[in-house]
Amino acid sequence: MASIWKCPKCGLDLTLAGAATCPGCGAAIVTPPRLNVWVVALVQIAVSTAFMLIFGFPRIMIVIFGALILATTAFSSRFKGRPATVSPKPVSHPALFRVLSIGIALGSFAFVAILLFGFVIFMNAWTRWHQYEGPYSESDFQVTRVYYQVHTRGSPEVFASGTVDGKKEWMNLVPYLHRTPHNQAELDALVPAGTSIPVYLFPELKGRARVQVFQETPPAESNRRSAMAAINYGLAGLGLSAGIIFVLVRLRRSCFENTDGALQTT
Repeated sequence: MASIWKCPKCGLDLTLAGAATCPGCGAAIVTPPRLNVWVVALVQIAVSTAFMLIFGFPRIMIVIFGALILATTAFSSRFKGRPATVSPKPVSHPALFRVLSIGIALGSFAFVAILLFGFVIFMNAWTRWHQYEGPYSESDFQVTRVYYQVHTRGSPEVFASGTVDGKKEWMNLVPYLHRTPHNQAELDALVPAGTSIPVYLFPELKGRARVQVFQETPPAESNRRSAMAAINYGLAGLGLSAGIIFVLVRLRRSCFENTDGALQTT
């Protein structure tokens, strides 16, 4: 994100200033040092990667997310490095200009957040959608033993061993409980041995992914709907935030004076 600084004499926003002096009062402009955009990008990649690893996102999503950050940084640095050809005009309404600038910054942050996190949500649903497109059968999971495992990072794992149609299987219990118990004793009380849980069995998958809690909508269809909802709501959010940014930019232009002192019209 671009740094914002002001003239120490008149307080004019100098973010876009390309001249050596303030266009409002003529004071000399001292450009503050900027962090290297690639260093910032690496920090963003490190933070997002740690977040996605903690919450168990697929590795392909982590790679794509990092590529998006790099692409955005490259695009930003290309245009940020271009010198301004026209010096900003004097601001006739400094207070309104600051409010609109803050609104534009918040709108831009919302646009990027919706784009990145909407993409992550879509990819997660899309991955699970195609993961559970294979054949399945409805059955019951007979609980033999439950396990509560605490890790140094992330949430505790809550799962069970048991049988489905006489064969040993493993199952993640969080979708069944809809919450994570606080300890092993609480888990034992909630899911005692012998509990029967209606499930879907996916014989072509491995591990705990083979057994999914029964719901009225099968996993593939449920995740397909989630993926489509992520696209629809994401596009609506992007369109709304882009529209707000456009309106605020147009309004902020009215804060600049013409060379003859008249107020610009949008």
